This record gives sequence, C-alpha cells and structure tokens, in this order.
Amino acid sequence: MAGKPPRGYPGARAQWRALQTLIRDRFLLEALSPLREDAGDVFFLSFLWMRVAVVAGPEAARAVLVTHRHLFSSRLAADPVARLMRGGMLVVDGEDHDRARRFAEPFFRPAYLEARAARMQAHIDRWIDAWPDGGVVEMAMAMRRMALEILLEVIFGLPPRVAESMAEPLEAARAYIAPGLWLLFPRLPRPGYRRSLERLDAQVRALIRQRREDPHSDDLLSAWARMPDMSEEDIRDQMITLLIAGHDTVAMWLAWTIALLARHPDVQDRARAEVQEHLGDRAPDPESIRSLAFLRAVGTESMRLFPPIPVLNRRALAPVTLDGVSIPAGTRVLVAIYTIHRHPKLWKDPDRFQPERFLSSSSEWEGTSLRYLPFGAGPRFCIGAPLAKLEGFMALARMLQRVAFEPVPPAPRPRLRATLDPWPGAWVRVRRIAPARFYVPWTGHELRRRNP
Repeated sequence: MAGKPPRGYPGARAQWRALQTLIRDRFLLEALSPLREDAGDVFFLSFLWMRVAVVAGPEAARAVLVTHRHLFSSRLAADPVARLMRGGMLVVDGEDHDRARRFAEPFFRPAYLEARAARMQAHIDRWIDAWPDGGVVEMAMAMRRMALEILLEVIFGLPPRVAESMAEPLEAARAYIAPGLWLLFPRLPRPGYRRSLERLDAQVRALIRQRREDPHSDDLLSAWARMPDMSEEDIRDQMITLLIAGHDTVAMWLAWTIALLARHPDVQDRARAEVQEHLGDRAPDPESIRSLAFLRAVGTESMRLFPPIPVLNRRALAPVTLDGVSIPAGTRVLVAIYTIHRHPKLWKDPDRFQPERFLSSSSEWEGTSLRYLPFGAGPRFCIGAPLAKLEGFMALARMLQRVAFEPVPPAPRPRLRATLDPWPGAWVRVRRIAPARFYVPWTGHELRRRNP
C-alpha cells in the first residue's frame, strides 16, 4: 500500500480531480482547489521539469507579502514582464522599487485624483453615450479603451487621441506577458511580438521627448521629465509599467462587474435603486459614491470572484518554511489570490455572487488575515488602487443611471492572460434608460460581434 505523500505534495487522487477540473473548466486556477484541499494551503505543483510552490492560504500569503517579504524577489528576470518593463517599479526590488514608488505615489493619492474626477466623468459619459440602444457590446474591449483614456489624461496629461494609436501595441504587450509556453521554454523565440513592442517603445519615447521640451504641467510625466537624474530609459520603464498595469486591471474589474450585473438582474435593480435614491440625475462625484454602500459591495464582491491579478509571482531568495512546507531557495512561488478568494474555510458559499457579504461591519472579509487581496498587500500594495476605485465606482454609478445591461450568451469564463480576462468576452446588450447627453457616432468596428 502506497504511503501518504510528503507534506505539500498532493496525492494521486487529488491530482486526478485537478486534471478533471482542468479539462472541464479549461482554467488552471480552478484546478488548484482540489490540490489545496488535499495538500493544504501551501503545496508544490510540478509539470515536466518545472516545479513551483503555490500559496493558497491567507497566513502563508502574509508571510510572502508582508512579514518575510525580504526573503522573496519580485523580479523574475527570465519572464517576459521583466524583459518588457525592465526597471519599472512592478518588477524591481529593494530601494529601486521604493524610490520609484515614492516619486509616483503623490499622483495616485485620493486628493490628487478627486480634483480630476470631472475629467474622468467626461470620458465615462462619452463612452456610455456611444453605446447604441439595444446594441451588443463587448465590455472588456470597451472598458480597456475607456480606462486607457482616463489613465493617459489624469496621470500623464495626454489627450484621448494617444489612446487610439497605443491601443494596438498595448494589446500586443498584454499578449506578450500573458502565461504561455515561455514558462516551460523561457528561451523560446517570440518574433511575432517584435514589431508591436518596438512601436510601443517608440511611441513612449516620443512622448517623453515632447514633454521634456515643456515639462510644466502638474502630471506624472511632466514630473519625471523635470528630474535631471532620470534618463529617457528610466522614464520609459516606469511609463510602460504604469500604462499596462494602470488601465488593464480596472478595465477587467469593470467588465466582470458588468457581466455579473447583466446575469443577476435583481442585484442590478437594487444597485440602480440605490444610485437613483442618492444621486437622482446628478453625475457621480467622489463624495456621492462614498454613500453607495450596496454598489461598493457589488464591486468588491466582483473583485473577490474575479480578481484582475489572480496570481502574484515571487522567487524565494533563501530557504523558507511556509505553513510547515519547506521551500528551497530559487523556487518560483505563486500567491494564488483567486484560490484564496474562493477558500471554503474563509468564505461562505465561495463561488456564489453575493454582494451582501460586504455590507456588514462585521463581514467575513475583515480581520487580520489576508483573505481578500485584489490589490496585493504590504509595501507592494497596488499603487493604482485609489485610481481604480474612484474611476470604477464612478463609472458603475453612471452606467446604472443611464443604461441597463442584459446577458448575451455565452456566459464568460475566466481566462488567465496578463489579467483575468472574460472569455470569449463580456458581451452584454445595452438598453438605454436615459437619453444620451450628446450624439456620438457609433462605429463599433472593434466591439462588433455576430448577431447572438
């Protein structure tokens, strides 16, 4: 009779159930749950010659992200994300990370962002007005473009036309850093991305040079341009990092939330009633959205079910023990946020969309354990969280004032790309419940689909 596997190693039966889940759902993160149930909150995942340690519980996540963070590196030099962002704050450690973050942080403070809320609202209104009454819209793509325009203007002081030219190369950059065969074959040539990445690089450098000629605005790009000790290369690395991380995450959160509202009309009606009660026809502003408790619970629950960044990558710099499991130095460590957010010992009915769980002051997500971390935790807590929350809740409130969402098959499934994407898209039918404020011609060339 075979003995029980060592601690941290799932047994054969659990591996079989994980394989069945992977075949059924075609989503790796869903297949981690049977392995966690069998082996505990920290376990090893092996495939061919690759072995990684998976952190799927809140206390081990706290150790990696907070208490023992000095034992883990965020820079995995062989990964495409590090090759693309180079010295960007997302992929460097120590003082390099802290210095870059300290410089950018004032431009993501609530006071700075709230002073620019009217600019965000103008972009939000323009996109809502563009949706045809009764038309079918793919919200992942739409929200990416809207979020990119807001990021470019509010953080970098750039006009919407820049988003038009950047959308295609940024999409290629997203595909370049998405999980794929490079995990097993890091030296695998990927020539199909070269031209798009070179185009993105050239566009960013051109914007830097233009701003250096007149760096007197009060945005982050101008602040970088005024710094004599920041080279063009330094600014390029930070700007590409924030361009990708600063719009794609909030866009996927909004797309998933809209898809959930479309498929839960009772929740959509309740959220709309709250918005109408508190706002009437007034445009949302930072003060008013703080009063929308149920809408905020909807968005919070959406991020629990579908965290835009569902996994955090680290590498152990020294041998470390997590939840009783010994992790050798050099091991890739995955903090599985998606799995923690659906842990049955942490959440009641974890797979159910239930915004009410976030309404009570004694709700199950509060406490010292890291059971809810859509923005990460510790010193590397997402710098863009204030922007995402302000922009996201203003957008959701305004949408509920103006339109209703209806589901369009098929229901989206999560797909692990650069973010947690809805696949084959967050398709919804839009019904206008308030007239457009001004006419916007609808082309829909990038959001059009076949008739459902």
